[in-house]
Amino acid sequence: MKIKYRYSPSLPITFRRVGFPADIEIQFSNQVLDTTITAVGAPSKPIKFKAIAKTDSGDVQLKMRFRDVNNDSTLSFAGEYIEVITYARGSSTPKPTWRIDVDTTGIGSTPIIPPTLGDKIYIKLNVPFSSKDKFTFKTKSHRVDSELAKQQFKNEPYVVPNPYVGASSFEPQRFAVSGRGERKMEFRNRQNKCTIRIYTINGELVKELHHNGDITKGYIAWDLRSKDNLEIAPGLYIYHVDGGDVGNFIGKFAVIK
Repeated sequence: MKIKYRYSPSLPITFRRVGFPADIEIQFSNQVLDTTITAVGAPSKPIKFKAIAKTDSGDVQLKMRFRDVNNDSTLSFAGEYIEVITYARGSSTPKPTWRIDVDTTGIGSTPIIPPTLGDKIYIKLNVPFSSKDKFTFKTKSHRVDSELAKQQFKNEPYVVPNPYVGASSFEPQRFAVSGRGERKMEFRNRQNKCTIRIYTINGELVKELHHNGDITKGYIAWDLRSKDNLEIAPGLYIYHVDGGDVGNFIGKFAVIK
C-alpha cells in the first residue's frame, strides 16, 4: 500500500504544542487499539491503529480522526485518510496536524494490501535546534605509534640549512641588538625522544642536544655554539641521532662563513 502525508496548516508550523514538532509513528494491529474523535461526516469509531508522538519527555498518544470508506477500521481503501490531532495550549479545540492518505497514484488495478499487526508508518521531522539541543565532542590525546615511528625514521633525519652559509632564513630578526645576533640551524625528521650529538671531523664532541618527547615540535634548534658556549668554527661536522629503540642515524653538515 502506498501512502502520502502532508502537514495540515490549522496552526502555524512554528507553533509548538504537545505532539508538535515531534516524529510521529502510526502503529497498526489486527485488533482495536484506539477510538477516533468525531468530525463532520466522520463519527467516532474504533480503529486498529494508534498515533504516537516521539517527544523529548517520552511517547505521547495523540487523538485522530479517520474516514473509513469500507468500515474495516483500518487504512485500506481509496479515499480513506487519517488526521492526527493536536491542541493549542489551553484549548480543547482539536486541530488537524497531519493528514495521511491512501495513495492510489499509478497503481492501476493492483489490489491494496492493508497494514496489519506490526506495520508502522513513520513521519520523521527535521526540527530546528532549540536551547535543549547539545553537541558532544570527543577527542583522543596524541600518542606515538612505535612501529610507525620506526618506519618513518627510515626517511632519515636531516639538517636545515646544509650547508650553513653565513646565516639561515629563520634566524630571529636583530632589532636593537648589537653584534651578529643568534645563529640557528635545525635538525628535522628526528624521533619523538632522542639525543643528538655533534662531533668535529676528528671525533671531538661539540654539543649534545636533547629532545624530551614534545610531538608538537617537529625539530630541534641549535645556536651553533659548543658545549662551552663558544661559536663553532667553519668546517665539516658529524651528527649522531640516538633514538633508542626506534633507531640511530649518522649524518654530516657543513658550516661555511
